Amino acid sequence: MAIRITRNAQGNCINFVGSSNPAYWNACLSAQVNADDPNRFDVINDVRSANDQNIKYEFYAQDFNDFADKDGVPFNSVNEAIDYINDNANVMGVSNTGVDLTGVAVNFRLDETSTSIIMDNGSAYGVNTIKAVADVDGTIHIHAIGAGQPNGTDEPNTLKHFEKLDAGLVSVNGNAVSGGINDVVNVLNELFTVGAFEAVVITDPEATEIADVDGEDAAGAAVGANTIDPLGDDVLGTTGTHNNAAGWLSSDSIDQAGEYFTFDIAGKATYGFGLVHTDASYAAGHAHGNQTYADPAGFCVGPNSSHYGYQFSHHFHIGNAHASWTNYGANTSYVTGPAWSNNNVNFHLKDEWNAGDPVKVKVGISALGFIEIATLADDGVSWNLHSRSAYPVPQGSSFRLGIKLQTTGARLRTLPKKHLLEPAAPTMHFRWIESPDGTFVWPLFATAEEANYYDEIVNGLAAGTGQSHTHTYADDPTGTLWYMPEASHDPSTYHHAGAPINPTFNGQAVTYTTITSLTNADLAPPTPDFADLTYEEGTVVNLQLQPQDTAYSTSVSVYPTTSGLVWNSVTKMLQGTLTDVGSDTTYTVTVTRGNSYGSRTGTFTITATDVPPPTTNDTPWTKALDFSGSAERAQMVGTHTNYMPIGQDGLSSQVPSPAAGQTSNHIYSRPWASTVVFKADRHNSNQHIWNQGGGSNDDNIYLRLSASGTLFFGWGRDGSGVNECQIATGIKSSRWYGIYIAHNGARFSGNNASSTNLASAFDIRMMSSEDNFGSLSANLSTGFVWSGGARMDRNYGGTLTIGGRGSNRSFHGKVASFVSTTLRCGVSMPNAAEIEEMIVDPLKWRDDTKVGNPYRWASSQTETTFTRNNLYSALATQIWLMGDGGNDNYSNMIRNRVMSSDQNYTKLNLISMVSNDIQNVSIPGLT
Repeated sequence: MAIRITRNAQGNCINFVGSSNPAYWNACLSAQVNADDPNRFDVINDVRSANDQNIKYEFYAQDFNDFADKDGVPFNSVNEAIDYINDNANVMGVSNTGVDLTGVAVNFRLDETSTSIIMDNGSAYGVNTIKAVADVDGTIHIHAIGAGQPNGTDEPNTLKHFEKLDAGLVSVNGNAVSGGINDVVNVLNELFTVGAFEAVVITDPEATEIADVDGEDAAGAAVGANTIDPLGDDVLGTTGTHNNAAGWLSSDSIDQAGEYFTFDIAGKATYGFGLVHTDASYAAGHAHGNQTYADPAGFCVGPNSSHYGYQFSHHFHIGNAHASWTNYGANTSYVTGPAWSNNNVNFHLKDEWNAGDPVKVKVGISALGFIEIATLADDGVSWNLHSRSAYPVPQGSSFRLGIKLQTTGARLRTLPKKHLLEPAAPTMHFRWIESPDGTFVWPLFATAEEANYYDEIVNGLAAGTGQSHTHTYADDPTGTLWYMPEASHDPSTYHHAGAPINPTFNGQAVTYTTITSLTNADLAPPTPDFADLTYEEGTVVNLQLQPQDTAYSTSVSVYPTTSGLVWNSVTKMLQGTLTDVGSDTTYTVTVTRGNSYGSRTGTFTITATDVPPPTTNDTPWTKALDFSGSAERAQMVGTHTNYMPIGQDGLSSQVPSPAAGQTSNHIYSRPWASTVVFKADRHNSNQHIWNQGGGSNDDNIYLRLSASGTLFFGWGRDGSGVNECQIATGIKSSRWYGIYIAHNGARFSGNNASSTNLASAFDIRMMSSEDNFGSLSANLSTGFVWSGGARMDRNYGGTLTIGGRGSNRSFHGKVASFVSTTLRCGVSMPNAAEIEEMIVDPLKWRDDTKVGNPYRWASSQTETTFTRNNLYSALATQIWLMGDGGNDNYSNMIRNRVMSSDQNYTKLNLISMVSNDIQNVSIPGLT
């Protein structure tokens, strides 16, 4: 019997029902393809592997055919089994590809307790578990945070929940979020962090531009292979004509909106002016556009392309009387300014430019965060914009000034000046936590920058000298590292009797946000919750009742105490061999978990089932026919459809579906049933195990084994369409299989041969030696989707062959039995007990079910009483045991065990076979 894989949602664990392996907590296991055999899989205990630093297997090199889903449905492939295990063992798992939200509007809000983030698409996540990221594709991606997050960084996890969310389609609490993509990302991450809080911006009255309107000298140096110090007062010139011939690169930088550089150029030539990233790694991770161009290492050393080294730049060109030409850099999407074109605003520049007089240039970050390039207006105060980037620079960007001199007439007239703002005060988010119960701790901050600034203000320290330290709290479910100002290091300072009341900081009222913390009751161990289990007596049991990575204590008792199971406090497993029982016996397992915060108790049951002794079959099961291809086959002597139940009296009519569970009573209904017990060699070919019909060019009803080992039942005509039901995949050469197929008499046109109609017309069951033929499958006709649409209203006469389709599609393997019988019309279909007996003991089925009871003739709906050694009974039921019959041998061929003396109608002739093809066999569970 297959091992069923189920998930216990309340226990947050996965169970392998029918296995001695235990139940496992969520996120403990992962499945993968076995390295040595791609048709098998392994299940790894990730927690134990991490603790021991070695791979710990819970299952190794398992055949996917030995497992089934929670409903007992087998898996079709090893990958389907792996996906099912991973999905159920890691319910909250995500991948590096999230759900596509292209064109979808999403509203985000916090629940009433400020512990969960609710999305109006039905998804919900705990606070501090997700992060919004402005992706390079121009949309917002929602990443997981926690496991997998790069150590020592605040970068988001590469695992995602959602992606491609348009910033313009985001709402918070029902209100659309305004601004660009970075503004929307910031709003979302405020919502996602701990809970709803109010951002408090502490303003610094000195945070203004330096009073010297001329700025201060900017540190920097000439770069490039063609730089010269020209004669006179000019700072820099070039001896080469090349896009990266020579240039000047500042070592000072700007990083705030409103900061900029100024300098003079002189000479009508080709120039470039723009901003260069200070950090190559930042450029690689955050640059808009081409990251090769954004790399600062390429400035004035790259190929003959103006793009290299710049994030964004604007260029003057010698061929244009008005100077402005084009833009270069990692992302050149731009907005033009009035100074770009040759108009009245630009006449002053035109005159200076043509005359070779100095032109004052401004390069910086605008008040709105765009990179801009401008020249001084006629009034000597205002600036005329030539071009700016169409995108704002990301938060945290830092840039140097880069000037390129690209033709020999270009000169840097003056040393560049920097125009800076005082460092901005951080945005402060004040937080407090109750930890442990009754102790209130504050102030706390999410960043060192905030805590250090608090320390500066409270202690009156100089800017940039504040200090802080970190804390984590056992009852903080997020495990976040929180920052505390050094001024609050004394417990008497940061331990309080209650939450903050009307707090202020630096003369401003502030709002504190609660860090959600657990109560003492929350910190007690989780209540044990395990599914009830059932095993056969004598089963070896190993149940993991406490995860290896937990610190609480566990005690276990089992009642009655005669179970044979004991608790191993070292391995944290309930182990032993279930005692043999005279009848099914249920044991109650009580599990108690405890720590310093409290204890919790749970129970579950283990039922030991009594296994009855095996019964003796009337059918001997010692012989089988061995087929090895080459047109070898066993073929029924009689070819008239009146002799063959599956031939259905040669009728070619449509018959409507009967009531569920019934055979049809329609005038043209000829219901039938069959069984076969076989063992396949798994030859790489398309094979028919049995076939009723006209062969390769006519209509056939058959049981087929594909080259890949998939078993099909089919009905139809090659070239015109067949209806097929996939019965099983991965048929093994080491196992015997019993297949039962019954037809209730319904027959459809091609238009009506839908998968639903086909599924209702057949009952298909399977047994195997995997469990010694101990269990019968559910109806596989309804368990798999049919491929349909083919006619069923043609004549299916011809011949009945075992081991091929006539002389082709020959079978490679052994067949121990084949049974074919008519079913009565307008009665119930055979029940499970009769089906199982028909497969495992056909002689007993003959005597129990057929002899002395009404049966239907093969040639009509006429019914008489079934008797052995009667020709009409033999024409309606054939039982071939492939050598186990009293008259079976190579001379007599294979006889029907309903009438062994018959050799003119129901005998099987052995075609292209030899006497050695009748072989001795032993079938587990049958012999």
